[in-house]
Amino acid sequence: MTENSDWSDLEAQLHETRKLLEEIEQRFLQVRRDSNEQQELRRQQEQIESQIQEVSTDRSNRNNDQKIRRKPNSKNGQSPPNSHKEELRKQLQELSDRLEQIEGDLESRLISWSSFREPFWQIVRFGGIGVIIGVILRSCVN
Repeated sequence: MTENSDWSDLEAQLHETRKLLEEIEQRFLQVRRDSNEQQELRRQQEQIESQIQEVSTDRSNRNNDQKIRRKPNSKNGQSPPNSHKEELRKQLQELSDRLEQIEGDLESRLISWSSFREPFWQIVRFGGIGVIIGVILRSCVN
């Protein structure tokens, strides 16, 4: 009879180990996916920053070379390079927001309640036993 219970305990532990391994594998795949996306977003961010720099440099060069007043081409009073620059800044802000979100996901997934559950309960258990032993020893001394 105890032999059957030993086998069932072993099967239960193997099942739990498989489940934990699958969770680790899923987490690993997610971290890899997020890391790749993070690198791609940073590369895009650098490209957009260089484009903004080029637009600014082109505009200042044109202003210094020509010294001519330009009439706005768009309805809202902005010239096309300026609106292009604003569009690039908007894209840059969206990329920055997405990068922050990915970094938060990566950090938050590394620390979870399930990773602290067992150590937490061991601290509570042994800390409680320590307090009880301390109270008993103190009462014996008095």
